[in-house]
Amino acid sequence: MLNKYHKPYIVRQVAPFKIDDLVMPYPEFLPRLYNFCLELGFRKGHIMPSRAFCSDENQGLPIILLTKHFGTFPFNHGRVGGLLAIGRHGPHSHHGDDLVILQASHVGYDPDSGRYGTYRRPQLSGDNVSVSCGKLTHVITSYVNQYLFARERIFLCRDVEGRCLIIAKNVFIDFGSRPLEKGFVLKLSNIVDQDSQGIIRPVSTSSTSQSYEVSERFKKRLDKIGYQWKDGAGGSLGNCPGQSIGNLLTSDLFYFKEDFHENGDSILLEKNLLEFMPDIVSAKYPALRVAQTSIQLEFARVVQSIRQEKSYQGKNLLYVAGLNIDIPEYQKFPPTTYFVPWAAHVQLKDGAPLELEYTHPLEQEELFAKLMEQSTYNPDQSDLKQNIQRMLQAPRLDIKEF
Repeated sequence: MLNKYHKPYIVRQVAPFKIDDLVMPYPEFLPRLYNFCLELGFRKGHIMPSRAFCSDENQGLPIILLTKHFGTFPFNHGRVGGLLAIGRHGPHSHHGDDLVILQASHVGYDPDSGRYGTYRRPQLSGDNVSVSCGKLTHVITSYVNQYLFARERIFLCRDVEGRCLIIAKNVFIDFGSRPLEKGFVLKLSNIVDQDSQGIIRPVSTSSTSQSYEVSERFKKRLDKIGYQWKDGAGGSLGNCPGQSIGNLLTSDLFYFKEDFHENGDSILLEKNLLEFMPDIVSAKYPALRVAQTSIQLEFARVVQSIRQEKSYQGKNLLYVAGLNIDIPEYQKFPPTTYFVPWAAHVQLKDGAPLELEYTHPLEQEELFAKLMEQSTYNPDQSDLKQNIQRMLQAPRLDIKEF
């Protein structure tokens, strides 16, 4: 008799991305980053930085400060949404002996309200508040709308027989006889018990909805947070309207089947994020959660590409990924940017004793501690104003075609 192999369903998760007590302004972060490079053995005048940021204007300050502290304008590794173009590793490697890559997704922050996701743009007239990262917001908007639509059209109630029910529109249910092809799908298996045949059966139906008795496990979950079931007048759906599930529709209770909306570079973002979309859309600030999730997924992808890139072999390289928090003009102070480190990958050309320390990536709190050990004073920083003045004073060349 042949043994039947049951392939397990393996869940992929992202690690918790902390912000509290791990935020540093860019004018402090970049000198610390430069001094960390020197500690690793990178040499003044030989370091070629590269950045992978969004193209938004509010990412300009980090680029200016990279130029100031590393003494050269950074190479551009960036694509839409803060993705990194791994096909540019080779060209980047040809521009310096010691290499730095700084990658960040970004999100706006309103200091007055403490909310994430928008940014005030003074170059726009009238109401100049817009989303902070147009590309990430565009990718998740249709999913956010589907989630908000569903949570107001899925109901909880207790019927006259004392059964605790969940009532859902047919369009949210992946029926065995008529599976959903795309869109929001209620994960009934996490709410309702299956019978002895492995079938989930409704207790009643209406023209557009199904009613299911929730499992004892799900009921205890709601009881634990003090949820009060609303009683209905009868056993039918029409007499047991209940109340919408609202924010009790947590990320483990639904998923998305979707034909991808994006194309070109953007489809990589959507493909990366789809399995994490329930967590993103149900977060307090979806714009923050999508930025955190995107950079975590990017870090794993980019580290793998760096390890396989032949042109980076035999060179010092530091790759740092994190989150840029964009702060608009506030109390008459100019716009600024804060950085939250996520993780770092280090490879050293000599395989020196230090390399053993960096066999594995530096995780968030370890990376933050490493940076905080460094001084915020950079003796090698460039005086950009002086350098521009020197360019203006330089003799004018007589440049000709032949």
